[in-house]
Amino acid sequence: MSAGGLWAVLPVKAWSEAKRRLSPILSGEERQELARAMLDDVLSAIAGASRIAGTLAVTADRVAASYLERAGCEVLAEPRRGLNRALGTAADELRRRDASTMLVLPIDLPLVVAGDLDQLCVHHLDQGAGQAGDSAARATVTVAPDRFRSGTNALVCSPPGCIPFRFGDGSFHAHLREAERAQAAHASVTLRNLSLDVDHPDDLAELLRLDHASRTGRLLRRLGAPSRLEGH
Repeated sequence: MSAGGLWAVLPVKAWSEAKRRLSPILSGEERQELARAMLDDVLSAIAGASRIAGTLAVTADRVAASYLERAGCEVLAEPRRGLNRALGTAADELRRRDASTMLVLPIDLPLVVAGDLDQLCVHHLDQGAGQAGDSAARATVTVAPDRFRSGTNALVCSPPGCIPFRFGDGSFHAHLREAERAQAAHASVTLRNLSLDVDHPDDLAELLRLDHASRTGRLLRRLGAPSRLEGH
């Protein structure tokens, strides 16, 4: 991994644990296919983004690690200690490499495109530049919420790990509170494509309504998901 710049960090669960809340709609094998398709959509967006210097994936799953390495990601092996601790390990690694900024990006954002990531990164970097003369604002945090403004669908931190990670229920407001405690410059940015993460059958229905080009949408249509969702 080269040093410096803005790095995307992808926390990746074991394929076998992927999206269990979708089990009324998709089988275990289909949920694994879904996880890979969503990851491919996110990786495609990252590859086209001009502001991202590299990608670091964090996973405890060897199968996922092999897939990520073939896709060109740096992979950091992390014991199964939970998402927030895994992200802390990634932040430590990025600081050792003198990376300036960390973009935490979940892999279940199938609508995201390169332009969304560039827009988010530019907003974050501009916010930091605007605070450069403020001695109290030693760090910069930008949070992109989910469509319910409850969870966090992207988190940008300069420097990496400048606030504790609080992914989980209510993480959008929790991350903003942590930024306030750290006296960091902070803002939220709402982007439609970033606001839809996939956890529940209703999310699949919304994805199929909005989707036009994603790998994930094509997979769901091939699996017959629209008809399966009719009863849910």
